[in-house]
Amino acid sequence: MSAYQSVQDFILDESFFRYVVRQDPSEILKWESYIKQHPEQQELIQHAKQELLAMQDALYLIDAEQNYVRLVPHLDPPVKNILLKKKWTYYAAAAIVFLCLITSLYVFQYHFNQSKTTAYLTQPAEKKTIKLADGTLVKLNAASKLEIADGFGKTNRAVKLVGEAYMEVAKNKALPFTVTTQALQVRVLGTTINVRAYANEELTAASLIEGSAEVILKSKSQAPIRLKPKDKVVAPLAEAQPSSKNNTTGIEKKSDYKLETVTQYDAEQRLAETSWADQKLVFVNEPLSSIAKTLERWYNITIEFQNSDISSRKYTAAFDDREELQNVLQSLRSSIPFNYRKIGPRSIRIYLTNP
Repeated sequence: MSAYQSVQDFILDESFFRYVVRQDPSEILKWESYIKQHPEQQELIQHAKQELLAMQDALYLIDAEQNYVRLVPHLDPPVKNILLKKKWTYYAAAAIVFLCLITSLYVFQYHFNQSKTTAYLTQPAEKKTIKLADGTLVKLNAASKLEIADGFGKTNRAVKLVGEAYMEVAKNKALPFTVTTQALQVRVLGTTINVRAYANEELTAASLIEGSAEVILKSKSQAPIRLKPKDKVVAPLAEAQPSSKNNTTGIEKKSDYKLETVTQYDAEQRLAETSWADQKLVFVNEPLSSIAKTLERWYNITIEFQNSDISSRKYTAAFDDREELQNVLQSLRSSIPFNYRKIGPRSIRIYLTNP
């Protein structure tokens, strides 16, 4: 049987519906056995049964009205009690409205309707630490958005991320924790993970620090990628172009992702992927174009390049996040020279020392 994580999962299962309405003895036996094997899901199952029975009652009232309309022409003498018909019409109309409301509710919830979510936002140069209802600790990086699904911690533990977040996920076997980004979905039971999925970057990454997790690439119907501690999945934000290799990302099209090991950047074995959560700016063999995007978010500025050649040069450096921008740029240019100048209140242009 499938893995059921929410009330909606049960409701949308035809086998579960036949069990609830007692239509099939074999389904009854199967689901009674399932309930015994999964006592932690009894509350979810009870809620799903109540909702399905409410829908069935609504449908019964609609059927009753239809039968009444067919019966009236054959009555002798004709029924003159208009109030009776009005009463049935009232109940049928109410049932239709109720059914539509219930159906709409679950369709919107199942597809993660934004109007039914709670959103946490950070502006450039801002970070937030959030404690979710299930006990999960989230550190949200600059210029990021975390959406929490309706019913979080009760019927699901689904979140949607644009940007970057470090998460210490609370354990709950009955409700796996899922993080959905534009390119991938990460599913965990209880673990520490860092997910980076900025809309203006070419790559998205999920780095497992502790515990276990699996990653599903949304663009491909392949088996989930299982991660061990210190594993990192890197995938292109958009689908790869029809060539043997994507020249921009360096990721082969045949797999559309790379499985790497997280990067230790100092003698204390601290990780570059989570350094931002420890108030550090760490770049390891990273092109200046990518570094510039990070600096834009951290310092709330815009950076442009006069020459594409300088933007592709790679740098390795580490800074405290309270370091002034000028000192960061001065330190970077000491290893591979470049010049920069201010071209607006919060805008910088970078160019070669010898154009």
